[in-house]
Amino acid sequence: MKDYLPLERQRIPNYEASGFLGTIKRSAREHGYHSALWYGLVRLKDHLFGSWAMRFPWGGARKWLQRQRGVKIGKKVHWGTNNVVDNAFPYFVIVEDGASISGNDYFLAHSKPMAYHASCMQSYVAPIIVRKHAWLAVNVTVLPGVEIGEGAIVSAGSVVNKDVPPFTIVSGNPAQVVTDISRLVRRNYTPEEFERLLAVRKEKYQI
Repeated sequence: MKDYLPLERQRIPNYEASGFLGTIKRSAREHGYHSALWYGLVRLKDHLFGSWAMRFPWGGARKWLQRQRGVKIGKKVHWGTNNVVDNAFPYFVIVEDGASISGNDYFLAHSKPMAYHASCMQSYVAPIIVRKHAWLAVNVTVLPGVEIGEGAIVSAGSVVNKDVPPFTIVSGNPAQVVTDISRLVRRNYTPEEFERLLAVRKEKYQI
């Protein structure tokens, strides 16, 4: 999928149930394609590549397939099996260098309720960012607009609906901070770099 929308939180039309051709035409317009046929072929390719990426036995191939869909994956990233990346907006998912995506993790970059719920639920898309050296354990769900901070750990089975501070462990549904691991990971940084990162964390998260 091409990067059509800017990588920022924005409203999108509510979902409308319709026939196959109507859905393809409407989705093509929403994603900036002039040809519904071409969009349909791209969407089919993305779907197949996403399915293959879940089950391929080699991590390098899994990452390559996801990159072809538009997922932005950095260097030296561990990418496990059965990870699902947003089917409609894969290019809204960014995974930085050295991060670990264990397996059975779900990245949902958009929420598109039907018009019935328009008065109580927003229809929007927002980028998901996994910062350097963050680690998502198995069965983690990451919701739209979430940033997982550098070096953070998301415990197995967690649902992340808000930003995760760097150098923390979060757990639960919704995920909450349970441990500060900054003292344990500081050996990976120069003193100056580490103090800078802590100052940024304190300014943004007040911890």
